[in-house]
Amino acid sequence: MAFDIIIGRTEEDRKKFADKGTIFLGKSYVKMGQTTSLSNPVHLDVTKAHVVFLIGKRGGGKSYSAGVVAEGIVDLPEDIAKNIAVIMLDTMGVYWTMKYPNEKDADLLEKWGLQPKGLEKIRIFTPIGKFEETKAIGIPTDFPFSIKASELTGEDWRLAFELDISHPVTILIEKILGDLAERKINSYDIETIIEMIRKDQSFTNETKNEAINRFKTATKWGLFSNEGTAVDVLVKGGAVSILDLSAYATAEGGWGVKSLVIGLIAKKIFIERMVSRQLEEIEAIKVGYSYFKIQEESESKEKKPLVWFLLDEAHEYLPAEGKTAATDALVAILREGRQPGISLLLITQQPGKIHSDVLTQSDIVIAHRITARRDVDALNSMMQSYLGDTLTGYLNILPSEPGAAIILDDNSERLYPIRVRPKFSWHGGEAPTAIKYKRSMNLGI
Repeated sequence: MAFDIIIGRTEEDRKKFADKGTIFLGKSYVKMGQTTSLSNPVHLDVTKAHVVFLIGKRGGGKSYSAGVVAEGIVDLPEDIAKNIAVIMLDTMGVYWTMKYPNEKDADLLEKWGLQPKGLEKIRIFTPIGKFEETKAIGIPTDFPFSIKASELTGEDWRLAFELDISHPVTILIEKILGDLAERKINSYDIETIIEMIRKDQSFTNETKNEAINRFKTATKWGLFSNEGTAVDVLVKGGAVSILDLSAYATAEGGWGVKSLVIGLIAKKIFIERMVSRQLEEIEAIKVGYSYFKIQEESESKEKKPLVWFLLDEAHEYLPAEGKTAATDALVAILREGRQPGISLLLITQQPGKIHSDVLTQSDIVIAHRITARRDVDALNSMMQSYLGDTLTGYLNILPSEPGAAIILDDNSERLYPIRVRPKFSWHGGEAPTAIKYKRSMNLGI
């Protein structure tokens, strides 16, 4: 009888929880002579904080595998799912299709013992200024989201505007924000910033005009409002919240805008979870002192869910060199997210260009095929002492079929060749083709 492989769980936790709180990720490969076949079910622990590094070359299945993880979390039993929230930062606008069942792969799903179904608990958020436009073209977005200009620091604006630290506009922005703080003006909009710049007497008209033009451009991002979207609106237990940032995919300075949103959301979630964790610890201490008296009260209180934060094209926001408006917040989660209960799933096709902390802090690596030398070297640098070969050596012996990957699990100090299961919701990340074709029925398992 095949035993279940559980990724991300120590032997002690496996004995304690068995497979409760895990999601079905795929099946492991076994080789018998010249034949490679699928064997043991592979599950992924999602109840504790992990840093998952998901890599592979273009079209290698990275976004697909990320979708499998999101599906699995919201498909957990209700008593567990309600304690976990999924935030997906969708930079290319491909994940909204998960609302719909994967009918095109119905035969394949049947062979895996699965059925097509759309995700009911999925919510699409679009920047407030792009919301109506997005709905008009038929994309089923659910809610607008926005941020408050007063939540941004001078460093946030500098990085979003892609300015040097010594640029005159950078210095002007810092001065204006300092003036607002000195006057104890804690809530303001971009128009307030522009008006303060106009009135300032310590900078040249050239610098002031450049700064004003940049802030006027920022108003066209369709991102800001006086209220801003609260973290509680985005972080909902048992649901996937997709922040669709694809409106900035081709815009000038789009990467800076996306980094700004990602950094601010990540920072707010990190702070919220830190506060929640402290309150949970206080309750745990009370329970320890007076278990029977406090437990009933504690269980009746609604706890803030743990968070899984999924980010595609992660090397753009966590570059190996330099920084973006998202870098500091994401690095904080990488280094300290375990304690407040925040998991990161970072997806990239260029592991050689990503921040070194990703390479050192990831406890789970899911690697589809890669070929670029720089990326191969980055992967091999992650090899642990308990592995006797290079990671790319293991990748080279994988079958050439969709979903094939290697999983490196630092929790159990094991490596597993697997095939990721098919999604039961529609996948919107496939490349288009000029040739119409009929899907083969010889799909295997």
